[in-house]
Amino acid sequence: MSQQPKLPSALVNTLTSHTGPINAIAFSSQGGTYILTGSSDRQIHLSRTEPPSNSYGRDANAGSGGGGGGGGGAIQKYAAHGYPVLDIAVAQDNRTFASVGGDRSVFLWDVASGGVGADGKGGTLRRLGSNTSHGHTSRINCVAFAGDGVVVSGGDDTTVRLWDLKSRDAKPLMVLDEAKDGISSVVVPEIAGYEIVAGSVDGRLRSYDVRMGRVTADVMPGPVTSLDVSRDARTVLVGCLDGRIRMMDRTDGTCLRAFPPPPSPPDPLEGNGNGEGMIPYYKNDSLRLKSCFAINESLVLSGSENDGRVRGWDVLSGKSVGSVDVNSSGKVVSVVRWREGSQAQGRQGLWAGGGAEGIVKIYS
Repeated sequence: MSQQPKLPSALVNTLTSHTGPINAIAFSSQGGTYILTGSSDRQIHLSRTEPPSNSYGRDANAGSGGGGGGGGGAIQKYAAHGYPVLDIAVAQDNRTFASVGGDRSVFLWDVASGGVGADGKGGTLRRLGSNTSHGHTSRINCVAFAGDGVVVSGGDDTTVRLWDLKSRDAKPLMVLDEAKDGISSVVVPEIAGYEIVAGSVDGRLRSYDVRMGRVTADVMPGPVTSLDVSRDARTVLVGCLDGRIRMMDRTDGTCLRAFPPPPSPPDPLEGNGNGEGMIPYYKNDSLRLKSCFAINESLVLSGSENDGRVRGWDVLSGKSVGSVDVNSSGKVVSVVRWREGSQAQGRQGLWAGGGAEGIVKIYS
């Protein structure tokens, strides 16, 4: 009998450089050691996931004023957005990243030179869809890289747009306009760069095979607000505003597991799973909460609307594995992201959570 995975709960770092709510978190590609955070303060900050002086054999809180390593400052700040930053995607080579928000353009940045330095200089490499009639006509909610040199964006104008970074043409490669309401999330399975999965407020999960020109749609029980795809591209994690996160089989559209499992009868409280007694039941019926797979896809992690905790569930059983009180004042943790560990490179798995408080906390 396999042992139930545990929710990592040791505070490694606390990032305090933003002045507004956190809307986006992205780790550097291929298990890198950096993290990008996007906020309503209209900035993107590059920080280390772990403080340089942190040693996992010692107390990470020592000498930090309770901050878990005390690494709250950003290495680099990127400031060109005129509206809140809503999503960030990092290229596979970690040299560039894309960001989106209310600006109706996809901002492409050079990691090394895009930040604002002491001389006040810096800026984007390109702004896709800017100053053209072929860009998004409303807020852009999500962005992802697709293979080599293509960026995918989705917005409130109900479209998913593909952009060729190798071309100087202002027009998108393709516009996918099947949705009847805003696009909230897009993911591109790494194993197949020609597929795009998009979630919409119209309650549909659409999978596009760009190579074959084919689209399949699965009907969800509520507006879709969050997506994460497994490494083998066979399953997708779908967050909906009906208070459930579902793991869906992409082959036939069946629901493999729902998190949390439906209570019978409905109970406003649930077991915390870590000896701390009962906590309010998971809630998501109005806010966009970004959930994710964790620990080799053995766990599902998500914040909740009714407190400042991040909850974890076992993928195999659907049962709670506990929660972490990220924000004791009760402010919602709206974004949770996982970085897989690497035994060969001596890196442990980490997850980061951020939200209304404007602080990002990283746990191992």
